[in-house]
Amino acid sequence: MTALTLFAVLFACTADKDSGDDAVIDGVAALGANSNDMNAVRFDLIGAQSDGLDVPRDLEFNPEADGELWVVNQGDDSVSVFKMTGTDKQSSIHIVDPFALHFMEEVSSIAFGAPGTFGTCQESRNTYNGQGSPNDFMGPTLWSSDLNFFGESNPEAVEYLSDLFGYEVDLGSHLDMQHESPNCVGIAWERDNRYWVFDGKEGSIDMVDFHDDHGFGYDDHSDGETATWLIGEVSRVKDVHSGMVFDHTSNLLYVADTGNNRILVLDTTSGEKGDNRVKMEPGTQHYYVDGADSWDLALGADLGLVEPSGLDLVDGVLFVTDHANGSIVALNVQDGSEIDRLDSGMVGLMGIEVRNMEEIYLVDSVANEVLRLSAAE
Repeated sequence: MTALTLFAVLFACTADKDSGDDAVIDGVAALGANSNDMNAVRFDLIGAQSDGLDVPRDLEFNPEADGELWVVNQGDDSVSVFKMTGTDKQSSIHIVDPFALHFMEEVSSIAFGAPGTFGTCQESRNTYNGQGSPNDFMGPTLWSSDLNFFGESNPEAVEYLSDLFGYEVDLGSHLDMQHESPNCVGIAWERDNRYWVFDGKEGSIDMVDFHDDHGFGYDDHSDGETATWLIGEVSRVKDVHSGMVFDHTSNLLYVADTGNNRILVLDTTSGEKGDNRVKMEPGTQHYYVDGADSWDLALGADLGLVEPSGLDLVDGVLFVTDHANGSIVALNVQDGSEIDRLDSGMVGLMGIEVRNMEEIYLVDSVANEVLRLSAAE
């Protein structure tokens, strides 16, 4: 087998939506097919402030509801949900959870998880929207993706908790939370109720497993587990989403390390459990992982990037947005080489959702818009 043939085989062996069989190496249609020409592409407005977009930072399609796009808004700790997205019948719902000032305070990122659930991360040190001093009792939250429950109060939980505490307590619709990852700017789902998050305060990558959720609106988080990887090795940029993608075929985690202007790869099968860490919440597990393998897939300076932000992996191609200069770059996931790019000049791009090589969705956090990018007709 020649080296060229081996490379082709390796490139084709990356999996599903994360890394599929139909690798694209000759350019991406939605980016202009190697023209880097804005006239070769088309931007369609999908969502705006009238849909409740308020500093949108990340977005993802619900895998269980065709055409249903969820967008998280930092400005008012909310979610905008679009149905039949991009069609003539598109509609939207703007949802603020009853206790969003904690469970979704300064929301930065979203990842759908096990059936019927999704997770969010919050770039907050827990101030309850400025009502208190920061205490770092903050981290990722687990939610139901059922719109009959998400954003609603559970009367049974309200009654139970109010009787327990002696005053009215409404913890909204969250299913679970872990409080060990303050200033969290990115999240990716692995399996079951296990997620990977970017702890912006400690500069670490954390594995967070909620295990069994506590139910709609309750508060028992004691079976949670947080493992801290690469502490001090990654860096956030304030108010900028740092995208993360977990490749379910290779068990590699790809991270937009925004503050260090690079794309980092972490082998999540490497490393060994180390010492316990001080934990914020009684009953939970919080510990270090030592000796993990990580490396740079690409350095932003080599790609003309300044603040890599949004990240998505489709058909063996890793897509990166740059918050500072508006570049959208497609990389070979095997070696980090550039496949295609579009230098849009739109400052404020963050989350990216790639449906296929012909259709890409983006959030513009400055214009408060969701855009669809495709090849010009």
